[in-house]
Order: sequence, then C-alpha cells, then structure tokens
Amino acid sequence: MRHRKFVVATTVMMFMSAAVIAGLAFYSAHVAKASVPNLPHSIHYLPTTSQGVFGMNVQKFIQSPFYAKLQSKQGDRIGQDLQEFIAKTGVDPTKDVQYIVAAARPGTGKGAGVAIAVGTFNSGSIIAYINSKGTPIETAYKKGKVLMIPESNGSTLEHGIAFLSNTEIAMGDLESLKQVLDIQAGDASGIDSTSLGTLIASLDPGEMFWFAGDATSVMAKTSATTPFAGNLSTIRTIYGTLDLTTAIMGKVTATTVDADSANKLVAVVNGFVALGTLAAQSSNQTQDIKDLIAQIKIQATATDKDVNLTLNVPFDVLDKLEQIRPQMAPRKVAK
Repeated sequence: MRHRKFVVATTVMMFMSAAVIAGLAFYSAHVAKASVPNLPHSIHYLPTTSQGVFGMNVQKFIQSPFYAKLQSKQGDRIGQDLQEFIAKTGVDPTKDVQYIVAAARPGTGKGAGVAIAVGTFNSGSIIAYINSKGTPIETAYKKGKVLMIPESNGSTLEHGIAFLSNTEIAMGDLESLKQVLDIQAGDASGIDSTSLGTLIASLDPGEMFWFAGDATSVMAKTSATTPFAGNLSTIRTIYGTLDLTTAIMGKVTATTVDADSANKLVAVVNGFVALGTLAAQSSNQTQDIKDLIAQIKIQATATDKDVNLTLNVPFDVLDKLEQIRPQMAPRKVAK
C-alpha cells in the first residue's frame, strides 16, 4: 500500500503542479500555432475544452536556491522511495523532467484536465514498475494506449497516463487523455486553434512558472457576499509569471471590462496594501520587525483596462520573520 501511494505521489509531483492555478479559464482570440514561441510542442496537444493553462520550467525550479532549501528541510521524507523509483524506472524526476504544461477547466468529471511532462523517459521500465505495484487497466485508443491506475481502494479508476512519445507523458482523466491522443493523431484541433494563443504568446516561457486564463466563468460564480465581489466580477482575463529564485517575484495582469473597472480594482488592492503597511508600522512590534515587513513590496497599477500587479517578497525576509515569529505575537496590555 505504501508503495502504491508513492507511485501516485510521484506522478502527482511530476504532473500535477498546476493545482495552484485550478479555477482559471482561458482568453478567446484566434492565433496560429507559430505564435506560441519556444514552448514545448506538447502544449499543442492540450484540448480546446481547457479553460486554464499552466507551465513550469522544472529544471529552473530544481536549480533554484528555493528548491535547495526545500530539499534540506523535507528531502528525507520521500528520499528512500524516490531512490527506489529511480532504480526501477530509470527516471529521476529532478533531472529527467524538463517542462510541465497543464490545462484544466472549472469543475470535476470527464475532461476536467490534463498535464503533460516533457523529458527523457523509458516507457517500458515505467510500465513494469507500475505493474509491480498494482494492476493498471490498459485501454487501447487510436495509435496509443492509456493505463488507468486504480486508486488506493482498488476499485476506483479516475486517472491514468498515456505515453505520447519517449519524451512526453500525459496524465489525467480518461476523457482528457483521449482528447490529447485525438489531437496528436490529427483527428482534432488543439488548444492553439482557439483564442488562447495570444495570451500565452505574451508570456516568457523561460520563466519558472507561468499561467493564463479567462476568469469570466469563475467570477460569475462568485458569491455576492464575497468582499468586493463587484470589483472581482469585472475581471475577464488573467495571466502572469512567478519566480522563486531569491524571492517570491510575481507579475500578474488582469484585464477588466473597462478602464473605470481597472482603476477601481487598483484602488482596492493598493488600499489593502496601505492598510496592512500602516497597521504594521503603527503596531507595538519592534523596529526590526517593522523594517523587515517594509521590504515586502506589492503594487498595483492600471493601464487602460489592465490591472498590473507586481509582488516581491525576499526569501531572507521570510526566513527572518519565521525566526522571530514568537516576538510578533500580540502583546498583552497591562491593566
């Protein structure tokens, strides 16, 4: 049971990093395949029904100081099983996976989403390893095959994998995997035949993480009781990048219905930032803590319909705040 869980956990680690972007949806404007520059070819296999896209430059993440720090704190937790996985399959997720692209749409069920890992893989060894830990159900489809992997209860078949080539492995629900195989076979159009290419083309594929989506369907479900629901409901598209090299550095652009909506949303964001800064500086925290908090930079500006948000949180600031967290607890005022 423990090994079967590791098979699932490893697959999730390799393919499902896109969870943080769940719920985003896509922009709509026709674009040719050639307008999506320098991205893995497998991005063209993402289904047209997808409503959110995510990319991860795995090697840039692996080589970052952030990952080194993560390894020093949590590396031993799965180290033994990871070494077994490498020995059995010949795949080292930290070295052999180059890029991950993923797409999803709101909700669950058939066609909910798919992720594709690009790297160096030995499909025979991987299949043998999976068979040694459980009994997958093989489904032949078009020129490929899908291995549906039973969940831990042994009866539920919700997710599987498909080997697109020696350098591409897809994971998702059966309907999504069939859609990918249809596109690969030339029997269906991929995501680049939809409107989303323009949005993707505006991003730098060299970034550690990037994402894009059409927020309309998500915002339409926002409860009226949600704070500032009116402002959030004006967002139509959202895209951006995230880097975790020496700081949490992010750039996000949200396109609203009009310039007035963009200005109002900027006012809300900057208002919250100003209130947080004021509260930190006027509290009974020490000056050292106040100086650290002042180094956290969040800023929003408006350009026509666009809201541009930048974030910069140095990791050394986070480390120092973690070390002195006990000092940040509210002090009791003597009566």
